[in-house]
Amino acid sequence: MNLESQSPVAAPILFKIDEKKPVVESNLKSLNFYQQELKKILPEEIFERVPSQAFYLLGFLIVNFALIYFVSQTNPAWYFKLLAALAIGQFNAGLAFVAHDTLHGSVFKNKALQNIVGAIGFAPFLISTTYWRFWHNNLHHGNTQLIYKDPDAFPTLSVYKRSKFMRVVFDLSPGSKKFVSFFYFFYWFSFQSVLNQAYMRFRNKMWDKMDHKQVTLEFVPLLFLAAGYLYWVGATNFLWLVMIPVAVQNYVVLSYILTNHNISPLTKINDPLENSLTVTTNPVLDFLHLNFGYHVEHHLFPRVSSRHAKKIHAALRVSYPEKYKFMPKWKALKYLYQTPRLYKNSEELIHPKTLKTYPTI
Repeated sequence: MNLESQSPVAAPILFKIDEKKPVVESNLKSLNFYQQELKKILPEEIFERVPSQAFYLLGFLIVNFALIYFVSQTNPAWYFKLLAALAIGQFNAGLAFVAHDTLHGSVFKNKALQNIVGAIGFAPFLISTTYWRFWHNNLHHGNTQLIYKDPDAFPTLSVYKRSKFMRVVFDLSPGSKKFVSFFYFFYWFSFQSVLNQAYMRFRNKMWDKMDHKQVTLEFVPLLFLAAGYLYWVGATNFLWLVMIPVAVQNYVVLSYILTNHNISPLTKINDPLENSLTVTTNPVLDFLHLNFGYHVEHHLFPRVSSRHAKKIHAALRVSYPEKYKFMPKWKALKYLYQTPRLYKNSEELIHPKTLKTYPTI
């Protein structure tokens, strides 16, 4: 279902809603079903690893080191520092996308090489590779939009009423109509990652099967590395080399994560064509962000290199023209802020104060 060309029928809806649409659960297909069907039409070479994707890591690192040197050693005018800070944040996000692909196994088969790339790529976010594999690969991909089991899924109204923590998180999140929600994208991904690794993993049974010792061995050195970097940067360049880059890298990554899933239905069966959304941008951002917006494609074939995401996109448009959902990222972001981050049921979002409901896409 191409949502790009649909016209709104009533504010705040961005696209036409089919009032007679059957309940999502009756339309669900398994992940394996789509994989088997699409493999019949996709070229075999897209399932091969792409080691050359690692050159993204090298390129992003070189540019960022050059920009950091430029700001710290030459003390340029403030507007040059601002441009450098914005670019550093973008490339830090790019490093995370390289790490994401690599830790899925689409770049190298060798786990040691995966860990090296993952550690470097996620260092700006202070994320342990062991933690990421468990959080993202196991919990999120294995239980996408399954309430209580997917750590990236927002909860139901009943959970909100029982949990003081979730009431705080709701106010901070897009769609709450609170002023603070407009800052959410600029810090939450890093904050949540550090909070989970430092505290929440010991408090929730969701994390019981994770290798906690290994996470600690990887996470603590990252904290020391961050402390050393902050000391070296000092107060003079803290804004340019820490605050703005961190805000930008958080925005880039989290703006994809929320639009890719959190305006989609909750599902009991892991059906990427129902619980995920592909968001499209321009070719420059697709290149810098390694096609991360093509997220239905990624959930269908997480071990396929993002380089081939658009080939899978084309196959989905032909094979599932009514069910496959994609839209421009800006429209998804707009709808994200027009709707609350709580579910009344699997297909409806609800604001806990007004009790107004909104359809998922």
